[in-house]
Amino acid sequence: MKNREELQRIVFGKTRVVLTRDLSIMNPNLVEGANGLAVGKLATYTLKVAFPKVTVGVNWQDCDIVEGKFGMPTDADQPKVIPRPRAITDDA
Repeated sequence: MKNREELQRIVFGKTRVVLTRDLSIMNPNLVEGANGLAVGKLATYTLKVAFPKVTVGVNWQDCDIVEGKFGMPTDADQPKVIPRPRAITDDA
């Protein structure tokens, strides 16, 4: 989302969002393009988003509203990405 006023369009438990930023450092399932359901608010501008395998807090600037789709997405709606194995020397 580019503008904070878009947050007013979100209906918790109904509005679907898509990640616009790769958050796989938190969880390998949270790659760019992953779909989730906005289920609440954690802080002023942090949404609580439920994905098929994990529920996390996402900054409003890291996601966009999916138009025309409502409810919890399934695994079939998620991008197919094979996570890269991490070494101990990798920086976060």
